[in-house]
Amino acid sequence: MKTTTTLIFSILFSITVWGQTASETIKKANDLVAVKKYESAYTLLDNFDPNNRNIDIVLLKEDIALKYFVSSIMHQAFAFIDIKENEDIRDYRDNEGKYEMKIFEINKVLDSLLLKYPENCKLHKGLGDFYYQIHLKYNGKWLMPDNELYDSIKTNDQKAIDDSCGDYLTYFTMGYLFIAKDNFKEGIPFFMKSLALKKDFASSYYNIAFSYLNLNEKDSVLKYARLSFDIDSDRVFKSDAARMLGQVYSDMFEGEKAIASYELADRTDSNNYYNIKPLLLLYVKRGSPKVYETTIRFFNLDPTNPTIYNDLAEIYNGNKRENDLIDFYKKQMADYQDNKNVLGNLNFFLGKTYFSFDKKLAKEYFLKAKDLFTQVYDKDHPVFKIIEDGIKEADKP
Repeated sequence: MKTTTTLIFSILFSITVWGQTASETIKKANDLVAVKKYESAYTLLDNFDPNNRNIDIVLLKEDIALKYFVSSIMHQAFAFIDIKENEDIRDYRDNEGKYEMKIFEINKVLDSLLLKYPENCKLHKGLGDFYYQIHLKYNGKWLMPDNELYDSIKTNDQKAIDDSCGDYLTYFTMGYLFIAKDNFKEGIPFFMKSLALKKDFASSYYNIAFSYLNLNEKDSVLKYARLSFDIDSDRVFKSDAARMLGQVYSDMFEGEKAIASYELADRTDSNNYYNIKPLLLLYVKRGSPKVYETTIRFFNLDPTNPTIYNDLAEIYNGNKRENDLIDFYKKQMADYQDNKNVLGNLNFFLGKTYFSFDKKLAKEYFLKAKDLFTQVYDKDHPVFKIIEDGIKEADKP
């Protein structure tokens, strides 16, 4: 009896000390993350619990893996580095480097723990978070079909919410799942709940605005898009919110406000195709003195890309300013004398522009384009068939 009591006491003492050590390890790992020592933090946790048996340790490892990896293989193995406090881990992800990959199959680890603790809502939340990040990163090209991935996110996030483990991101993800299926009205309450838990979460404001945009409730779009712009610190997302304002004001035929919004989007994220194109369209429609400089900026985004030329044709020709577009193309030829690809495109699209009112001149430009493109493309490139068809049409009486 005495031996049993001693044994029980020893086990309890061991569990207490182990629990305190886990708590201390988690605190130290969080301190390392705070100063961007991501590899050190992950290694500390992995060494403490190499078999992934402690729920809190596992979930913190997941958080570090999903947020701070420098490289990953299908999110089943991760590499980490320690960086300086003034650096951003995202800047390292596009750079080549040799890293030690650490196997961490998060979904399998969490599934294994759920077999032992099926009612632990933190594990369900962790699994929902993982599958959501998989959806964002791999977009249908992961180890699980997208429809199964959606179902897994929804099932686990709903379990987390039902058992009071859901946080602002859980509710946001649930809202996202609804709008991904075009169920915009059903998603809004989840985004609202997300904001109730984190009032400065700009993505929820943006997605509420996006939902109202699809529901054609313009006043609500303007309200929440403006809030998203004011709160978000990411220039790309801020720009998206400003562009949404421009779209709504355009739909409401409030030209000055639309221009101001698109200009705001452009200042926030310059050289963004989706900002400059609608801004140029409004400038052309209203005869703005900024037309030429904006056309130059738009053209220079990618002067070898036919999409740019087709957009310019849509904007200029649609507003009966074909001659201005012709003058613009001719001016660009001087700047691109040494670029056969750009010169070929300029001649080709001059031919297309002239085609509606001067087929003889259109043919001349098509022939010049053909000569230039033969110095750029293989003879079986589809552009040559388009040119030949254009020449044949130009020869018809």
